[in-house]
Amino acid sequence: MTHERTAQSPKTGGRGRRAAGPLALLGVVLLALNLRAAIAGLAPLLPDVRADLGLSSGTAGLLTTLPVLCFGLLSPFAALLGRRIGIEAALLLAMLGIVAGSLVRTAPGLWWLVAGTVVVGAGITVGNVLVPSIVKQDFSDRQGPVTALTTAALTGGAALAAAVTAPLAHIGLGWRGALLLVGGLAAVAAIAWLPQLRRRHVAPVVRLGGAAVLRSPVTWQLAGFMGMQSLTYYAILAWLPTLLRDAGVSAAGAGWALALFNLLGIATAVAAPALAARRRDQRGLGLLVCATWGVGLLGLLVAPALYLLWATLTGLAQGAGIGLALALLVIRARTPESARDLSGTVQSVGYLLGSTGPVLVGLLHDVSDDWTAPLVALCVAVTVMAAAALGAGRDRQV
Repeated sequence: MTHERTAQSPKTGGRGRRAAGPLALLGVVLLALNLRAAIAGLAPLLPDVRADLGLSSGTAGLLTTLPVLCFGLLSPFAALLGRRIGIEAALLLAMLGIVAGSLVRTAPGLWWLVAGTVVVGAGITVGNVLVPSIVKQDFSDRQGPVTALTTAALTGGAALAAAVTAPLAHIGLGWRGALLLVGGLAAVAAIAWLPQLRRRHVAPVVRLGGAAVLRSPVTWQLAGFMGMQSLTYYAILAWLPTLLRDAGVSAAGAGWALALFNLLGIATAVAAPALAARRRDQRGLGLLVCATWGVGLLGLLVAPALYLLWATLTGLAQGAGIGLALALLVIRARTPESARDLSGTVQSVGYLLGSTGPVLVGLLHDVSDDWTAPLVALCVAVTVMAAAALGAGRDRQV
């Protein structure tokens, strides 16, 4: 998380600001629960969506790429929205956007599904940008524990959605009904968040990195690490259930494997920043993350019957990878201002690279008609990640 200065109004700033209570904490946790669920819930249903709409693997991969592309392209606009209408109102709008997008993508036809997915991605982008801001402003005295709680909620929401959508679809709701139910849970978060509209704050400015940050090799090493981590994570998030079903695993079993993949990331996403902060050089930790990713991916390639073991390893790796990437944004920055610039640049580049993962895997699967080429490509991405970790993990600052 980056350090930002927050503009304060007389009613809310400084000593005059009311302390955030349990209701605000509940609201923040419910917001975080919805920041991956609507994406993760689609992945176990991709085989059903493809069969219903007659989609190729590449087109199906695009559906899971679109929200990630929104993360990379819309983050600056999400920050501007927070400044214009207030962070609390913008977060309410984010939850309503997820609900609205979930409704739109239940309409018949591919383009309604695409349009709804973009709206869902835009809503999640606003939450991605502004939840850390609200944590910093309203929970500054317990920022660490609340950040860990929201990280756990984000990952847990993805795990829950991955676990329940396939069973819900197959008990009569269909894939559209299952997606609507998961996305509609954002309405609960919106209702819980309504009381916070009385606590209006102005969001910090988020801008892309300045010239000094852009000239630093550390910036691009961090961008490479986060980009390859995101590419691999979103590719597995999108295609693991389909890969397993092609290997003979039941739809429910594939969904539970994806839930395990997401659930195990909670612990390592919280633990990795703590481990990184205790040492000056994080290269060993970065290489450990990459090695765990590599073993899990190779396991899926050569022994898919042991899919629960590989889901466990890749789940631990993905949580540690994103936790380490976010921690390095702070550790490698010399000042709060450079932390802000570094975060803006690295996260934009990282998510844009990450958005290519599901489409790349889908296209390779279409071309090769099996999962060997996609998994080998992801192993190459992990190798690039390891090379970037050797630079990003060295004890030096931007």
